[in-house]
Amino acid sequence: MALLGLLALLAMLATTTAVATTSTSTSAAATTTNPPTVRTVAGGEGLSSPSGLALDTAGDLFVADTDHCRVLLIPDHAGSLYGVRVVAHHRYVLAGSSCGGKGALGYPTGVAVDRTGDVFIAEATSQRVQVVRPGGNHGPHRPATVAGTGRAGDGASGRPARESELDEPTGVAVDSAGDLFIADTANCRVQEVPSANGLYFGLAMTAGHLYDVAGNGVCGSGDRSGPAGLAQLSDPVAVAVDQFDDLYIADAGDQSVLEVPVHGGYYYDTVIGGNDIGVIVGTGGNGPYLADGLSATGPAAELNDPEGIAVSATGTLYITDGSMHAIRVLPRTTMTLFGRTMTGSDLYTLAGALPTSPTPAAAGDGTRWVLTHLGLPIGITVAPSGVVTFSDRADDQVRQIR
Repeated sequence: MALLGLLALLAMLATTTAVATTSTSTSAAATTTNPPTVRTVAGGEGLSSPSGLALDTAGDLFVADTDHCRVLLIPDHAGSLYGVRVVAHHRYVLAGSSCGGKGALGYPTGVAVDRTGDVFIAEATSQRVQVVRPGGNHGPHRPATVAGTGRAGDGASGRPARESELDEPTGVAVDSAGDLFIADTANCRVQEVPSANGLYFGLAMTAGHLYDVAGNGVCGSGDRSGPAGLAQLSDPVAVAVDQFDDLYIADAGDQSVLEVPVHGGYYYDTVIGGNDIGVIVGTGGNGPYLADGLSATGPAAELNDPEGIAVSATGTLYITDGSMHAIRVLPRTTMTLFGRTMTGSDLYTLAGALPTSPTPAAAGDGTRWVLTHLGLPIGITVAPSGVVTFSDRADDQVRQIR
């Protein structure tokens, strides 16, 4: 859903107490002597509706603290970052201030960081994407606009990014070359700002200009195959890019996750042509996911408000399934993850609610909780070590699964 719908949903949700429990999933599992654990890395009064997350190459964490209109930095090591002397695991304001105040961000919902330390911020209500660059040792550094004019609109593909209108840009991602991808949510498109001139997804692009790479601008759930630029998207809210520069899209309106690969092939049991689009998770419905270990595109693979996606170096996809109060995981190949044997291209519950009845609202009504209770998981990121970090908007927390 778009930002306004998400805020309305949040108002109806009751906060769920985060209590670590033993997994009771009925899927095949391999017990280990070192089971996964969940810990809180940020929370309490310091956060308000946290959403998008990003990790840099040094393990520093960036958090879109949405309802405080700012982005936070939680460094992994002491030193100087973005012109500020920092202490490991403390919280610092990277950009923004109190909502409505001078320097406030427009309810940031997405954040991404490239290999050089440039931090990209999607401001859903200010209709732009900004960047904070590391710079020198004197700071903090102010963000600069890289896409959007500050006015909502349907900008034409191929124009300079800073002269092109966006409409509720909700999510951002950046690939290994520094190319920026934007979930232009209310325009039902995903757009790219290349860092250099070249050919991307079959399109000749100029550096610093904005181009449509997925979605034709008509909001809907039509044919989700064939050329990505001709397909309909319903409500793209999050994007991710893997090490092969393949693009992933969380479409909350169609309750699915889609992939746009650079080269044609077989992706999570779905055949997708190069620069085409295909569904890799979900059926388009919004009912409960009733069991683990079934095909991610089969009749039981229903999501309910996928809001965040992340992909690991091994191609394992992580999805925050917001209204189901869960985190889903889709391995590309059969492997053991967090002590459980998972079959490639099947969908599993990593944490949160595993419903055993059609109405999984809370513990005690048939819901089984895997690893921990979740409120409204939104943002997610995965470290090279495999540690998964996610934000819980209902509980105002950022937590890790190790």
